[in-house]
Order: sequence, then C-alpha cells, then structure tokens
Amino acid sequence: MKTALCSAVAALCAAAFLSSIEAEVNPPSDLNFTIIDERNVQMSWKRPPDPIVGYRITVVPTNDGPTKEFTLSPSTTQTVLSDLIADIEYVVSIASYDEREESLPVFGQLTIQTGGPGIPDEKKVEAQLQRCSISAMTDLVFLVDGSWSVGRNNFGYILDFMVALVSAFDIGEDKTRVGVVQYSSDTRTEFNLNQYFRRRDLIDAIKRIPYKGGNTMTGEAIDYLVQNTFTESAGARKGFPKVAIVITDGKAQDEVEIPARELRNIGVEVFSLGIKAADAKELKLIASQPSLKHVFNVANFDGIVDIQNEIILQVCSGVDEQLGELVSGEEVVEPPSNLVATQISSKSIRITWDPSTSQITGYRLQFIPMMAGGKQHVLSVGPQTTALNVKDLSPDTEYQINVYAMKGLTPSEPITIMEKTQQVKVQVECSRGVDVKADVVFLVDGSYSIGIANFVKVRAFLEVLVKSFEISPRKVQISLVQYSRDPHMEFSLNRYNRVEDIIQAINTFPYRGGSTNTGKAMTYVREKVFVTSKGSRPNVPRVMILITDGKSSDAFKEPAIKLRDADVEIFAVGVKDAVPYVPARNMVFSNVTSDSFKVSWSAAGSEVLSYLIKYKVAVGGEEFIVSVPASSTSSVLTNLLPETTYAVSVISEYEDGDGPPLDGEETTLEVKGAPRNLRITDETTDSFVVGWTPAPGNVLRYRLVYRPLTGGERRQVTVSANERSTTLQNLIQDTRYEVSVIPEYQSGPGNSLTGYAKTDEVRGNPRNLRVSDATTSTMKLSWGAAPGKVQQYFITYTPVAGGETKEVTVRGDTTSKVLKGLDQATRYALTVSALYASGAGEALSGEGETLEGLINGVKVSHPFENFQGFYYAETEKCSGTIFVLENKHPV
Repeated sequence: MKTALCSAVAALCAAAFLSSIEAEVNPPSDLNFTIIDERNVQMSWKRPPDPIVGYRITVVPTNDGPTKEFTLSPSTTQTVLSDLIADIEYVVSIASYDEREESLPVFGQLTIQTGGPGIPDEKKVEAQLQRCSISAMTDLVFLVDGSWSVGRNNFGYILDFMVALVSAFDIGEDKTRVGVVQYSSDTRTEFNLNQYFRRRDLIDAIKRIPYKGGNTMTGEAIDYLVQNTFTESAGARKGFPKVAIVITDGKAQDEVEIPARELRNIGVEVFSLGIKAADAKELKLIASQPSLKHVFNVANFDGIVDIQNEIILQVCSGVDEQLGELVSGEEVVEPPSNLVATQISSKSIRITWDPSTSQITGYRLQFIPMMAGGKQHVLSVGPQTTALNVKDLSPDTEYQINVYAMKGLTPSEPITIMEKTQQVKVQVECSRGVDVKADVVFLVDGSYSIGIANFVKVRAFLEVLVKSFEISPRKVQISLVQYSRDPHMEFSLNRYNRVEDIIQAINTFPYRGGSTNTGKAMTYVREKVFVTSKGSRPNVPRVMILITDGKSSDAFKEPAIKLRDADVEIFAVGVKDAVPYVPARNMVFSNVTSDSFKVSWSAAGSEVLSYLIKYKVAVGGEEFIVSVPASSTSSVLTNLLPETTYAVSVISEYEDGDGPPLDGEETTLEVKGAPRNLRITDETTDSFVVGWTPAPGNVLRYRLVYRPLTGGERRQVTVSANERSTTLQNLIQDTRYEVSVIPEYQSGPGNSLTGYAKTDEVRGNPRNLRVSDATTSTMKLSWGAAPGKVQQYFITYTPVAGGETKEVTVRGDTTSKVLKGLDQATRYALTVSALYASGAGEALSGEGETLEGLINGVKVSHPFENFQGFYYAETEKCSGTIFVLENKHPV
C-alpha cells in the first residue's frame, strides 16, 4: 500500500527528528569587526531580543595556532580581540546562552593585513625585530646586595648589568615597569615600579644609585619586596607578569627560605645571581624552579657580563610563559588527549579520551555541526568522566568535536576530531504530485507521563509530518485525537481542507493530562473517527499513527487487533520512555565533605549499559554530567560548593533508551581548613608579630598557641576572624618558639598552621669612645663594651676632609684597638659597631686626630719610623729638599 508506506516512512523519519526539537536561544546579530592596530581588533554585535545570561566567543586561527574561548556578560555588546598576528586569518564565532542551552553560533572571518589602514610603517618594521616578545607587559624588580663585602667598585658592575637587562624591554607605564631595592643591614627602596616610565630616565636613575654598605640581611629584604614593593601602591599591576632578580655576593645573615616562598606564592618569578662566595644552596632556596633556568653564579663581578645574555634570555622566556598563563586569568590547564569516537549512529556518538594531567574541575564538550543552521551541542561533565554517549545529534551530519579540560572558568587548549553521524536507514518521501489518497488519524498520548516539554515536541513533529501531505477532500484528510483517561477528538477528518488550517489547529490544541488508556482510545478511533459522518471515505486507505510513551493503563492488544481487522494500518512512534526500562533504585549519600560527596544506588536492569549522574545546584546553576559503567553503582562528585544543596539524578542507560531518573538531594558541609603562609616579623628581644593568610570558610576566630622549644610554659591567645596578624609579647630573649595558628569553626577547630620564630638577642652599641696615644701615624681607640654576646667589633675610619674609608674588625672580648698607617696631622671620623650573630648594633661615632711631624723644631711631612733606628723626613723649611737623619736611640 503506497499511501501506508509513505505514512510509515514519514512517521519513522519524523520520530528521529522529534526528540531534537527544542526551543532555541536566539543568537546575537550584526556582527562587525574594526581593526585598531596590528595586534588588536574591536568586535561588536547586537543583543538578541530574548533574555540571556551571557555570550561565548571563540577565536580560531587558520594556521593551527591555539584557540581562544571566553565568555562575557549579557550587557556587553563589544570587546577587543587582542594579541592577533598579522596576515593570519581568524574564524570568530559568538553564541548567546541562557541557563539551559546555547544558541547557534554566528561566524565571522578577519585578517589584519600587513600595511593595512591605520598601521604606520615603523610599527611594521619594529614588530619584526628580535626582542622579548612581551616586553610591554611585565613588572620587574631588582633586589641588590649593597653590603660591605660587595665593595664600591664592584657595585658598578651590578649597575651595568641592570642597565643591560632593562634595555632588552620596552619601558612604559603600560609596558614594562622597573623598580630597584637595595639591601644590607636594612632595606631601602631606590625607586618603585611607578616612578620611571621612560627608558632614558630609568637608565639614568640606575646609574645614580649610591652604594649603601652594611650586613647581608637577604631574607628580610625579600620579605620587604612582598610587603612594600609588589603592591598596588608601589606600582605593581594586577594581571601582569612579575619578576624579581636577587643579586648577592655572600651568604645571608638571616633566614631566606620562608620569605622567598612567600614571594613566589604571590606570583613572582624569582631569579638569583650569586657572585664570589654566594651560597649555592641558598640561591636555589631563593629562586623559582627549575633551578637550571633561574639560578646563576659567577666567580667575580667582572664575570657578570659573560652570562648576562643567558640571564636576559631566561628572564624574557619566563615572562613570556607567565603571560601565556595570564591570558585566561589562571594558570595553564593541560588538555586531555587521545580523543576517539565510537558507537556512531544516526543520532548519537560515543566519545572517549585520556584525562588531563592538571588538577581540573571538569571537561567541556562541544559538538559543532559543519552545516549552516545546525544545532551546536555543549555539555559539561565532571573531572572523573572520560567517556560519554552524546545523543540528539542530527543524522548524516559531520561534527567538529572539541573537548576542553576546565579549571573553574579557565579552559585548556581543545583536543579535536571530526566525525559524521550515520544516515537514517529508511529514506523515502511522499512527494507532492504523487497520487496519494488516505484518511490519516493522529492518536496522540496527552497523559501526565508525556510531560509538557515532550508535548511541545509532539506538536512540532505533527507540523512537519502534515506538511509532507497534499491536503484536500480528494487527497489526504487528517484527524487528530488526544487521549489520556478518555479520548478527545480535537478535529475530525472532514473538518479542515487546507494545510494551513490543520497546522493552526495543531499549534493550538491543549495538553490535557491524565492517565493513559491506550486501548480505550483505539476503540474510540475505530468506532467514532473512522466513520462516514466524520469524513471517513469508502475505498480510501485508512492509517492511524499512534504517538505515545508506551505506558498504557489498560489492555490495548485486543483493540489494536480490531483496528487492523477494520483495514486500518497502524504505526507507532515512541516518545520518551516508550519501552519501560528499569530505573536505578535506593539512592544513598555518604562521605560528605565541603566540596564532595559519594552517591550510591542499587543496580537497574540486567541490560543496562551505563549510568548517567546529572547534578547541579538545587536552585539554579549549570548542570554537570558523570558517566560510569554498568558495573559501578556509586560515584564521588567533586569540586562542589560548600554548604550548598545539590539535586542529583541517576539515569540508567540502555541500548536504545534511558530509564526514568532516580532523584535525590544532598548538602555539602562548611569549609574547614588551615591558614597558610605563616609570617614572623618585627622581632624584638621580648616580642614578635605573627601573620598568616586566612583559612578557608567561615572562621569564627583564630587561636594562637606558642611555647619555647627548649621547654617552658605553653601559652595561647585568641583573636577575631578578621585579624590577619597579632603580636606575642613578654617572651624570653634570644629564644626559639614553636607557634601554631588554629582556625575555629562552628563545627569545631580546623587544621593548624605551625612554624617557628625566634626573639632577638640583646643588641646594643659600645659606649664612651675614647682616643688616646696619638702619634703622627697611629692612634688608640677604646670603648665601653656593648651589651649581649658580641662576636666582633667593626671599626671604620675616614678622613673628615675626604678620602677612602678603611675598616677593621677585632674580637668581641676586646675593647680597644690601635689604628696604624694614618696620615699625620689628619682628623678622622671614627665608628665602632658591635656585630652579633643576628646582625649589627648601632654604630658609636667619634673623631680623632694624628699629630704633626716635628724634628729639631722643624715641621716635616711624611715622617715614618724605624729606618735603622733613625727618623727620616722631608722638610718644608726650604725650597729644596733636606734629608735629616737623627738617631732615634742615641748611644
């Protein structure tokens, strides 16, 4: 029967189409591009009329370069596409999305041509020069050792190196910023990142930096960078690469490991340059990893020039890598690998992949049809899922399949394959012009089990099917019956003679709801619809197309037989659960934490292939999917929000359909954890400041517990939750303490953060500087002892009128020193400092003067002693030179 065959084929083809019909989000319109310069393009569009929650933009270069994808808020109608490459063609797509789905993408193509409008020639030439590729985007700070051991002359080599390094970058307020900090016993900012924005001014400022002198307190200086230099007030910028270069010539006199870790923790890439006796282990503790790229050492200051090109290369490379990580606002996420498509049908493709090596929050899947008007499918799955059967695809359609690893909102580069769905096996059309006559009745299941969403799809299906027939009293007549508990004729066979009227009736007939009495409805069709009074024609083929989910509440076998005996050809189209698949049962939640819980269930039917776990925040939120094999009856859902209720559904998947969902809800616990980054600062002989980075979650208060490591009273203090530091007082001098910071929550204490601190030893300065026994070339210094455990006294002496500063050290149990080799009749500025294990005390200052040289009443210059027992001098009495020998010890 030709008419019946056409009807059957139409029903089968439309059934494949039925489940893919959904209300789609409208895309944006009027996509436009405007070239700004050789690397940037402004992109604009018009917002769609319906409500959306955002836009998704994808930029794909045709040279196999990296794809960029980002999202924007719904109020945005323009953005700047940056860091593009001239003469490369880009395919740009934008799609709008709401809380449930995404629109079809709107595509555009753009190319920034070399020598295009608005791009000056000098810019084109400059772009081809070999240089640091991202020189316009970094905050660079030098931390320079200015201690006594460096020496004034050697300090010049350090300044020359700094000039060479900054010359490799473009300097500017929106490009590279440079700051310099010099340290010794204390730390001094020479200039901050926001002081010099022109290369010439910057180089001049570097060359003018004065040599400081003092001890080598490297750890304190590194902490100074954290607290004072890499800050917004000092010119550091959010979202820019950050680099510190630490230059030292000796071993630090304080702890460097913790401050260096703090510096790296705030996102600073640290390089260390050691000179002369610098400690190799210490340089590695200071620098970032790997050490091979971040640690450098030379034997002498003049050897810096031999390795400065290698240092510049590594610094430029490091900044380049940082910028790549900052493009998405997050660290680089490693993509998945080995994407494979299997089990390909006309409407579904199963894909598998190997997991990302990064710590991720999930995967995002894109199925992009390579045909105009095709629907793009975007799915999010959990981090433990590495296989998924994607359904509701279009038949005979090639898809670009992208899988991204996601860390929050940050995607990896995609792994991509192309795959095509199969054709529908039966493809026969009832074309107009064919002499087809039939009375066709649509018997539509309108029971509650269908659901309003599927009922909308049924209407769309009927509209497509009706358009394939030629409607007239001599050709095809259509009737529509909806049934649930009772059947209801929406319109009879002889009601409408035009296809437009039938479509109008289909789009307006109501969803009635109720139970599902299919047998009763079939009897109604036979007795009340296929009758002459309702338009049924003699000797014209009769066709009934049943659209149902298969869940009949009464017996329908006998009524179906009677219909066929009345020469009615019956075709059935299944909707939703047309075959009653066994669902999973007995959902149980366990192992609940602040960001995860385990969901378990009893197994479904023996034919189940796999289980889908769908979960989302119970009130709104994006839905995530996890797929597990049939052998598993549990899954741990991770990366959840704390103190949040999640709606969870477990769906059993069979070869040709899904079972009904098993639903439940679970609420995660509050966040409990430990504070981070313990910092000890402002040490005195009886106190120090303890600082920390806050613990996660809703902390009620912090409790600090501390005691001397050598034994003693254990004490504790409590501070409010918004405090980030506190001062511990009344401590024992020169004593090492164990300190623990414990967060307290509503449900009890979190994990503690423990570290160590030490009070300062008693330090001071010597007293009562006295000068005695002066001669023409010597003088004796004496002083009162400084308090505490003095290791050495450090003495400097400098001619007041100007000249070289000299220095000498003596043992800590000594309180006098004869200075020799002085100039006669010269006044000296003198300092004496006490050196302790923990640093230097304040200097005691004074002055002393050597005697004039007189021999036999004659004023002499340059006298010296011990020339075989005689004085020897040059007189100033006459214009010539008179040599005088006088017996020092007359016989």
